[in-house]
Amino acid sequence: MSTTWLRIASLRLDRQHITKRLPATRLLDVVDHHVAIQAQVMSAAELQLNARLDGLRRDDVRDALWQKRTLVKTWAMRGALHLMTAEGLWDFVAAAPTRGNWETGAWLRYFEVTLDELRALMSAIEQVLDDKPRTRAELIAGVAERTGKSGKKDLAAKLASGWGTFLKPPAHRGHLCHGPDAGRNVTFVKPADWLGVKPPKPVDPKVATGHLAERFLRLFPGASREGVARWWGASPSRIKAGVAAAGVPIAEIDIEGAAGWALAEDVAAIERATEPVGVRLLPNFDAYVNDLPRRVDALLPVEHHDRVHRVAGWVSPVVIVDGRVAGTWEIGSAKKGVVVVQPFGTWRAGRTRELKAEVERIAAFLDRPLKTEIAAPLR
Repeated sequence: MSTTWLRIASLRLDRQHITKRLPATRLLDVVDHHVAIQAQVMSAAELQLNARLDGLRRDDVRDALWQKRTLVKTWAMRGALHLMTAEGLWDFVAAAPTRGNWETGAWLRYFEVTLDELRALMSAIEQVLDDKPRTRAELIAGVAERTGKSGKKDLAAKLASGWGTFLKPPAHRGHLCHGPDAGRNVTFVKPADWLGVKPPKPVDPKVATGHLAERFLRLFPGASREGVARWWGASPSRIKAGVAAAGVPIAEIDIEGAAGWALAEDVAAIERATEPVGVRLLPNFDAYVNDLPRRVDALLPVEHHDRVHRVAGWVSPVVIVDGRVAGTWEIGSAKKGVVVVQPFGTWRAGRTRELKAEVERIAAFLDRPLKTEIAAPLR
């Protein structure tokens, strides 16, 4: 079938609960539908959820993480921190071997460690962690007791990297996730002990990857095979193999000349889709923006692409007008209490009023007054 990017955008906005928000009581459903919510910047993760849930409070997210333990914070796609549901964590762990490059010769050489040393390090982390939150320093001390020094190498010292290079492999194995902060220090726990569950039996990683790709396509109909691969962090061939192993029915569609995938069951929904209408403010690293196709003018003006997808993987907060990225925004200093909006071109009548309603939503969520300041449109 053939369709347009704006019809694809309409279905994506609907599936991601951006067009019509869910009540705050559906927090776990929204996280689960997205597989994971990027949380490298925690405030951005909270605003992503606020954009999809009516009546959400910041404490709702924190309570789910640290009190109810129904959400988990761990390293996942793109090597970034994400929020997942407690149950969804194990779906990720089951599929993670298809994306891991930790045991490749190139990775081991680059980070100057042998395969045996890496496995010893991960084993020690698994032994040290339980349901008691431990700071990085405490984790390093515990690992050092178990590994000592291998020749001239202090394996435990490798855990000091601020990028979490050697914490990500055990996280992907389900041996480590974040615990509540101890003052300014992050802490780590063992997920099974922290959640009080027994990890499920291993399943075929290829099949597990196929099922995650299926969930992604339900959220992002029209994504290319390469787009799914970029999201998951594996080669397109591995995604294709996973989809085949899981028996996911795929339809190939044409979107204004670009090849895309959709679930076969979604073809009728794509055909019925109408172009989206309305204004939404989405924060840094929002899922809708992260996985837009690159340099497609129908969704994001090509001349403004680099204002949104910036250096070092930074993704700007954006204004969505009728399904299209139509500007950026940022919250000024606390003293000024203003949301500064930078439009891309001129918007049609009525959009400014809708924009101010979005700013009021954010102000209520952050529990602080915010005014709206609209800059001169960029041409």
